[in-house]
Amino acid sequence: SFENNVLDYVDLDIDILVWEDGSYKILDLEEFETNAVKYKYPGDVVLNAKNALDEVIGKIERREFPFKWQGP
Repeated sequence: SFENNVLDYVDLDIDILVWEDGSYKILDLEEFETNAVKYKYPGDVVLNAKNALDEVIGKIERREFPFKWQGP
């Protein structure tokens, strides 16, 4: 969220490493799943995180902003 010129976010452990050729690797998915149980993430948080992951992967695969580059 962005309020009063302050950006506030929750890091839910999942990261994606993207290379210039468009390949990518999902990092820390197991950590997310472990923490979801350990910290009792609400179901909507888990679903939203997985939907966001799918959305980012789609943007990478379609080379949409911010993953648009002139790779090989």
